[in-house]
Amino acid sequence: MSIPLPIETERLLVRSFLPEADSKPMFAVYGDRDVMRFIPGGALADEAAVRSLLDRYADAQERQGFSSWAVVDRKSRRVIGDAGFGIFGPTGDVELGYTLARDCWGQGYATEAARGCLAAGLAELSTPRIIALVDEENEASMRVPKRIGMRRIETIQAHGRPHVLFAASRS
Repeated sequence: MSIPLPIETERLLVRSFLPEADSKPMFAVYGDRDVMRFIPGGALADEAAVRSLLDRYADAQERQGFSSWAVVDRKSRRVIGDAGFGIFGPTGDVELGYTLARDCWGQGYATEAARGCLAAGLAELSTPRIIALVDEENEASMRVPKRIGMRRIETIQAHGRPHVLFAASRS
């Protein structure tokens, strides 16, 4: 159960992180309090913390065949964020997630990256469904699962806050 990379979309390339090379551009994302407002744990303090996180993503990729990956603008070759999958602990479901640099918001990149990842996940993973969990107050992020065909299932408490659970399955 492994998702082949890279995942290519019209404007984006989704690939494994290169922890050494990607730590600096991802610190611009993960170190931004506004970007990380709805992410458990909040903004990361420094590049070393980012490098550690990217190393954990690489370990997850090796262990389970999927992880969070770098989202790269194909035209500029700039790393603009992440997209990919983790495991939602309470249910064991494969969870789709995405995080983008603030200057990339409102341009459809999250939808494009999420759509590519979801299609690859549904095609390659044997899981019955893929979920997305979105903080109820994150209005922009709430639109992404709807745009890529995920269904709203319910509102649950996660990370001490109300989150909407979306799901997609092969059928």
